[in-house]
Amino acid sequence: MSYSSQRRAEKRVRRCHLGIEVAGAYKQLTIFQWTSVSELKQEIVRLFGVPAQQQRLFHGHIELSNSRLLEDYHIFDEQHNNRVIVVEFKQFAGSFIRKCPGLIVTNSLSQLIEDVNRGLALGLAPNLTMDGTGGTYFLRNTYRDIRAIFKPLDEEAFAPNNPRGHSGKMGNPGFRTGVLSGEGGYREVAAYLLDFEGFSGVPATTLVEAQHDSFCYTPNSHHFPKKGSLQEFIKSKGCVEDFSHSMFSKEEVQKIAILDIRILNMDRNEANILVKDNDYHLIPIDHGLSIPDTLDISEYDLCWMSWMQAKNPITPKCMDYIQSIDPFYDISMLKDTMPFRDICLRNMRISSTLLKKGAHAGLSLYNIGSMLYRNGYDDTPSIIEKVLEKAFQVYKTMNNSLSSRLFLEHTLSPRTTPRKLPGRQRAFSSCECLLESSQLSPTSQYSPQNTETDASDTQYDVVLTISEMSSSEEEDSDEDLNLSFKDSNGRSLSLPFITKIKPKKTEEKPKEIESEAFNQKLFYYIEAFMDQAIQKKIKEIRQCETPEGRHRSSSYAVE
Repeated sequence: MSYSSQRRAEKRVRRCHLGIEVAGAYKQLTIFQWTSVSELKQEIVRLFGVPAQQQRLFHGHIELSNSRLLEDYHIFDEQHNNRVIVVEFKQFAGSFIRKCPGLIVTNSLSQLIEDVNRGLALGLAPNLTMDGTGGTYFLRNTYRDIRAIFKPLDEEAFAPNNPRGHSGKMGNPGFRTGVLSGEGGYREVAAYLLDFEGFSGVPATTLVEAQHDSFCYTPNSHHFPKKGSLQEFIKSKGCVEDFSHSMFSKEEVQKIAILDIRILNMDRNEANILVKDNDYHLIPIDHGLSIPDTLDISEYDLCWMSWMQAKNPITPKCMDYIQSIDPFYDISMLKDTMPFRDICLRNMRISSTLLKKGAHAGLSLYNIGSMLYRNGYDDTPSIIEKVLEKAFQVYKTMNNSLSSRLFLEHTLSPRTTPRKLPGRQRAFSSCECLLESSQLSPTSQYSPQNTETDASDTQYDVVLTISEMSSSEEEDSDEDLNLSFKDSNGRSLSLPFITKIKPKKTEEKPKEIESEAFNQKLFYYIEAFMDQAIQKKIKEIRQCETPEGRHRSSSYAVE
């Protein structure tokens, strides 16, 4: 639909044709813009005889409430990326675990869920682990082997059903500022999704719903399915703390550091890095304290900041991976799939941008970390916090007046005007500087791995998709939309797709930041001051060298 015809459509009544196909039976109904969720359920009852109590409607990760209108969930909105509705018919009882409705999981994760379900059916109850501040359960298969780890959202630290005495309400601050109770599970899944191609080795993770008597429930309350993260259990030789740091290769350490910088991990201690096989392959786990709403992170929170491997030059393989990262795509993907707060996505975009710029300028991961993290447990803001403060000051004061332009000219004077950083000619250690100049190479795009879904665990899953209107339909006075329902139980079904629509042109509000994470003008200033900070860091590195080119400090690694 063109923009002009779309505006004309807003003046007329809008309706949608729904085609529903379940187990070979096909029905059609019509809904209007003002149709409520409860009314849609009643229509499904009339067509298929499935009680409304056994129906659950989902739009993305959000379950539709009976009292709301379909319009409230932007289902008719052409701008909205997620234009898929999942209607679940099957009613579960007893002990079970299943993927959250509407999610697409890989075959390996589907097999993992099936193995755990067989273990539950055999009577193998989930076991609460001894470590941690929240509810963490081991789930077993029919061979009694631990196959997965389940972390319910409502059993996190300071959540309502915390089993270790740290109870509270959903959305309460936890032991660390930046992540609220009930948000940790989404961080676990995000770390896996962001680790495209499995570069950093994050175990397979997804969102599931599980129910069992062993879980922690409020006394005298009915048992209900708990939403949480399910992660594949990795057999290991132990944790990093059981080995000498010198036994790990430079590339293994740097891939962990790359992940932690991207997701702003606030808790990378030696106990949450597993050591696998005789090659000392490192597996990062426990990412619940990541993607925070604050940049108050100490260098002591990251164990690799004191390791020599992080101070060495970035390996070519790690450098290629860093250049393939697209921060804007990452935050867009997280926004469309999980309920992340805008300020959290903004911070992740900042850290990912710093990682790309710093690596391209020849800085080591240690140098990049020294700009991102605070020095020790001091209250002094980090370099990147100061960069953000300056960028906000310029953003809020910039307007069409002459005084504001003079302010920007003074702030970014010719002497310190941000410029394209010198290109990376080779790998530099933490005390080396750049020797030649070239243009920044454009960021290469990447595509996430295609995944398939196995919906056999649900008897009747219905997927609704909204397709584009044809030219003939645009002339229809009712502006009908084509919708289709398809059964997702593995028979004659197609995966839900998301149609990307060009957003409408809206008037900008320069004095109001509606979304900091996606504000291009704000990030223009952030990147400008970030370039200055990187150049200053390079100057400091040069001052650490002797006239002969040697390092004055023994704390830096030598090539």
